[in-house]
This record gives sequence, structure tokens and C-alpha cells, in this order.
Amino acid sequence: MSFRMGNSVRLIIGFLLVSLSLFGQEIPSKPSGYVLDQAGLLQANEVQQLEQKLRGYADSTSTQFAVVLVPTTGGSDPYDYAMAIGKSWGVGQKDKNNGVVILVSMDNRKIRIVTGRGIEDVLPDATCKRIINRILKPKFKRGDYYGGLDMATTEMMQRASGQFQSDGSDDPEGIPVVFIIVLVFIIISIIKAYKNRGGGSGPGSRGGGMFFPPVFFGGGGFDRGGSSGGGGFDFGGFGGGDFGGGGAGGDF
Repeated sequence: MSFRMGNSVRLIIGFLLVSLSLFGQEIPSKPSGYVLDQAGLLQANEVQQLEQKLRGYADSTSTQFAVVLVPTTGGSDPYDYAMAIGKSWGVGQKDKNNGVVILVSMDNRKIRIVTGRGIEDVLPDATCKRIINRILKPKFKRGDYYGGLDMATTEMMQRASGQFQSDGSDDPEGIPVVFIIVLVFIIISIIKAYKNRGGGSGPGSRGGGMFFPPVFFGGGGFDRGGSSGGGGFDFGGFGGGDFGGGGAGGDF
């Protein structure tokens, strides 16, 4: 009985915390598409192009992006605001939780990306932060809101589909994977040379190519198209996805 009471208390506390976090927030009503531009940052044709792109990707992969541009979050923390949108709208699929919300608030010039539970492994917090710093912030500072959102969503789609190809500058905050591979190869070569020093080429010293695990190469069964061109714009609604706290933020 005490166990059940404990669970009930936790549920009540959780409900109260969520209610308090949403108190005072005027969450926009669920839109009839994937793009909501209440701040007027995009031209009509840009909204249409971005909408078509996100819709095509959702149709082909079931992963849903919501781009929300607002003049203000009403004093609410941008993270809480974006999270409330993701949960309230149900961005992503209920059984997959593969939704992404990109929020831009103009009064405090904040950017927030929040990711559903089911997509955090391919769009981890560090990746979302790099996308904000390398793409969204520079573009937004120049007033190119569409260009930033287009580039950012393209990279996120490629990463989610396993099709992203790094240009070498992808991870300035960490050690590049290529460098790690080369370093490992050098260490192995030094060890082999040390063991075989003084002795030519023994049976185990064939000069064959290195073996690279397939994880280092793209294209492992994720060939699901990005933005699809066409068709009508029947918005079937968001799928009821949930969010667990993943994502990143920044300002511009």
C-alpha cells in the first residue's frame, strides 16, 4: 500500500511541476503544418519551401521537425517553452518519440533545439550545440533566417538518416575521428616494427590494407530520402511524440 501511495505522490508532484513550468506560458496553438512563423522572419515562399521539405522528410522517415519562430516567450525560459511546445503538440511519432523542435525567440534572441527521446542518439546535445554555433547563429546574425534553418534542418536530417558526411570541421570541440584512426594506425605500426625489428618480413608482416570497422563508413542501410519534392500538403498532424530533455540552446 505504501508503495502505491509513493507512486501516487510522485505522479502528483510531477504533474504539479509540469503545471508550474507551463504556468504563464502562452504556448501557440498547434499549427496546420510544420512551420509556425509568428515573428514574421520568413517570406511566404520561404515558409512554403521549408514546409515542403519538412513534410517530405516526415512522410519518408516518420521523423517530424517543428520550426517555431515567435516574437517572445512571454518571460518563460526558452528551454521550457520549446519543451512545452514539443510535448503539447506531440511532435514526432508516439511509438518512436522522434520529434525535433527548433525554437527562435526574437525578444531575447534565443535559439533552442529540443529532441525527442527516440532521436537523442543520432542528434545528441553536443551535435545540436554545434549546429547552433556553426550554422544558425552566423546566419541569423546576418538576417538570413531561412538560410540558417534550411542548412540546419538539412544537416539534422542527414544525421538522423545516417547520411551525413563530415567536412573535417564538424567537431572543433573534440578530437576528429580521422585523427584517432591515424593515431591508432601509427601506434600499431610502431608496435609491430618494434616486435619485428632486425628481421625483415616474417610471416605475420604482410603489407595488406588496414581494416576499418564499417561504422566509419556511411550508407549502412539508412537510404531514406531527405526532402521529397512533391505532392500535396495534407498535414496529418503530429504523431504524439514525447521529449525527455535532450537538445541545446544559444543566442544570436
